[in-house]
Amino acid sequence: MRNLSTKLFSDLVYEKLEELNYKQVLTNPTTEDKEKELIELHTPLKSANRTKKAFPLRSTFQISITCWNEKQRRAMEMTDEVEEKLQEYNFVRTNTSPAIYDLILQKYGITITFEVRYNAIMDCFEQIR
Repeated sequence: MRNLSTKLFSDLVYEKLEELNYKQVLTNPTTEDKEKELIELHTPLKSANRTKKAFPLRSTFQISITCWNEKQRRAMEMTDEVEEKLQEYNFVRTNTSPAIYDLILQKYGITITFEVRYNAIMDCFEQIR
């Protein structure tokens, strides 16, 4: 039984998305980021659903991820690839923002939000019903 911190959760997401071979950033991309395609991981949110003596037995995590690309269509494809990868951990996409175009980066960004429940007793991510 372990308490999954927001940092450890973020690290797990980062490691899972490394398989896609996109550059990942934890802050807003800058003009220094020359990669054509990159993923921005936002700070996850955590809420305890059930506790026992102040230990979170079941928690819900939410994380938003922005896919950046020079082409809007490719950014859309990237969101699908991210979703497919995170579904392996039982993540569910809960929201998708409209595409934005950043004039400074000269890239399109689409933000997608995921939610998952973590069971501390079983040390696993559960499906949301």
